[in-house]
Amino acid sequence: MGWLSVNQYFLGSILILFAALYFGPLPIVIRGVIRRAFGQGYVQKWQASACCGLSIGMVLFVISVGLQENGAPLYAVLACLLVMLALIDWQWRWLPIEWTLSVIALALLHSFDASTFPEVLLQILVPSGVVLSLRFVISAAVKREALGLGDVWLIAGLGGFLSISATFLLIGLAAVSGLLEALVRRNGRKSTIVSYGTHLCFVFLILISLPRSILT
Repeated sequence: MGWLSVNQYFLGSILILFAALYFGPLPIVIRGVIRRAFGQGYVQKWQASACCGLSIGMVLFVISVGLQENGAPLYAVLACLLVMLALIDWQWRWLPIEWTLSVIALALLHSFDASTFPEVLLQILVPSGVVLSLRFVISAAVKREALGLGDVWLIAGLGGFLSISATFLLIGLAAVSGLLEALVRRNGRKSTIVSYGTHLCFVFLILISLPRSILT
């Protein structure tokens, strides 16, 4: 990989992070974290400075990773996005399209860098297309939404970093972990509503850390 392509790759990752931070609902995530940790009274006092500090910290983290030899700024940006997506889905049961599309953009950037665009495009389209079709069928059968569109967008983005079979494994494992959470919540007499996107993020981080030979 030449110097120019490395810098384009680095710049593309940074631009995606900037867009996600600028257009995405980061203040809502910060507000929820502060309220849960310290109480409603501290939200207005700390929200602006916390948003600024977290944004600067994420940008500096990605830059420091990119400046290292064999650094991977794209995966650093992906980690930042997954943390924000996991938090906002856990708090509000919402996956903002600004962040799910950012994950898809990272997957496409990765495909251009690795010269595997057709393969990555299939990895994005096939699992998400199957899930979207099942969503329509199940929603029509039970007369209510079976899965949020945000989850479908997130599956599309995460699929760009995994093989098709590994993406279906991700979908299944996230469903199992979500079911376990629902059982624990039911035994504790709490709400059984599960943030499936949060489970997708955490299971993906586990799968992506495994040797690729296991997932192919």
